[in-house]
Amino acid sequence: MKNTIQKTTALFIVIVLLITACKKDNNDTTPIKEDYTIAKQELDISYGADAAQRYDVYFPEGYTDQTPVVFVIHGGGFIAGNKEGFTGVAKLYAQRGYVTVNINHRLVDASGIDQVPIVHKLSAIKVQDQVNDMAAVVESYKQKSSGWGSGTAKMYMAGHSAGATLAMLYVQGTKNTNGQVRASGNFGGLTTLTVPDTFYTNPPVHEYWPALKELIYRLTGAELTKENALYLMAISPDWVSTANPPGRPNITVMPASNDDDLNFAPFFSTVNESEKYHNQLRGRNVLSERIMMNTDHGFGNHPDDWRKAVNYTVAFFKRVN
Repeated sequence: MKNTIQKTTALFIVIVLLITACKKDNNDTTPIKEDYTIAKQELDISYGADAAQRYDVYFPEGYTDQTPVVFVIHGGGFIAGNKEGFTGVAKLYAQRGYVTVNINHRLVDASGIDQVPIVHKLSAIKVQDQVNDMAAVVESYKQKSSGWGSGTAKMYMAGHSAGATLAMLYVQGTKNTNGQVRASGNFGGLTTLTVPDTFYTNPPVHEYWPALKELIYRLTGAELTKENALYLMAISPDWVSTANPPGRPNITVMPASNDDDLNFAPFFSTVNESEKYHNQLRGRNVLSERIMMNTDHGFGNHPDDWRKAVNYTVAFFKRVN
């Protein structure tokens, strides 16, 4: 999952290569040991007017209205990916005794960013809209759960890459009514999307800088200026949890080679930022765990990497009150 781009700004590399990384997940054919039998499934449940607003639900054998629920979110840099690419991971949770809701969501429009000149336009969908999608899925599931014989007693949310960022944003934010979703799981995702202050006063002289600025504009709906810094803070889990103290439980499973896989180790470190976020939560006496795992960003170094990663989160969720 190495990208041929060797020189670029940190955030642009993050977005582009998170999409590349999720391709391995989207084509995952890793055999899955059936610890639990999936009793039934409900597919392509609509939770909005957009065709992308759909989710699947997998029910484990012997489930009841007290069975824990986990909502899972695919990666794709906020601009790509789908739930079908994350079905294998969703079934891993179901086979561990969770009612599992596999979410499809609307995507940020990245068309024209790679053109010369770059097309400058708003995206109809922004990251905040994707967080709204997470909230809408939770409410839709709650409304339908009794009809399926499942419940809402213990709910959690986990995601990969950009999906992990969305999971943390929802769980830590105000859309998570009364903390109904108790904890988030972060598989190699960004805990912050802010840029250094120097980028505002002294923008990098680089061919990809205009694309980065445009991408941030599409993600947030605001031009990249110091005056608009709050827009990036609003889509950064570390800032969102700060704004909603003390924060809610989170587990990060961070691939050891995450920064190298994304080819931006000299510029920025998701590994270090995840440690800061972990310490931030622990400093507020919030349950937090951070596990460094010997795998790559797509959790594909070994046949059982995804299974191990899911098991870490399952063990953590059991510790959450």
